[in-house]
Amino acid sequence: MSHSEGGRVAVALGLGIASLVVAFLALLAALRGSAVGAAPAVADTLTAADRIEIQELLHRYMFVLDSCPDHANGQDYAALYTDDGEFHSQDIQFGVKVTGRQALAELAAGAPDGCGPIRRRGATNQVHINVAPIVVSSPEGARGISYLLMIDGPGHEIYWNGWYQDVYAKTSNGWRFKSRLHVGGNAVGVPVPLAAARGLWEREPTAEGSRSLIGKSPDRPEALASDPLNWLLGVNAPAGSR
Repeated sequence: MSHSEGGRVAVALGLGIASLVVAFLALLAALRGSAVGAAPAVADTLTAADRIEIQELLHRYMFVLDSCPDHANGQDYAALYTDDGEFHSQDIQFGVKVTGRQALAELAAGAPDGCGPIRRRGATNQVHINVAPIVVSSPEGARGISYLLMIDGPGHEIYWNGWYQDVYAKTSNGWRFKSRLHVGGNAVGVPVPLAAARGLWEREPTAEGSRSLIGKSPDRPEALASDPLNWLLGVNAPAGSR
């Protein structure tokens, strides 16, 4: 075989192998898309600028929520949502669900007559920290998940409190929360008495911290929540979760 013939054979073999690799990857993608419970894929329409703006929305949320008097007594928090935006906490003990700017502002303030003690910088300030956000395109605009770390008051108790499941919409003022669901407490595996104590501390903060309130609120167990990443990707929850 001549040198030129050998070269042509090598090229042909290379092209054949490349075709097989492409076909194999396409097969894997097809199998993944047809997995049981998987939702149809949504084309990624988010630009780099969109992702940066949504990331800043998440960051701004923490600063605005944790310092109510500096941010128009909850009004700046409400402005992070669409006009019909919704916040929902699934907590069976102290869960809430509110819709609309005024209700969101009142929720963020934490007190009927202004900013509550956990929403003010100081000894009983509760701090929210979003961790590891993932954002994908969705029919609504975008969806995202992120873990939630919290720091409670004078004892500076740092703990993991589940995650957020977000739906974002792009408005004339930029990206905003269409809805934000907090999944935490016993639904993510926190022991029932501790979850109840933490919820009670948010409403009756004490200098001793939330653990001092264990046993002072009725225990109400919850079913374990479904995986947030599966929610984000549109995969159905397995039996036994919600």
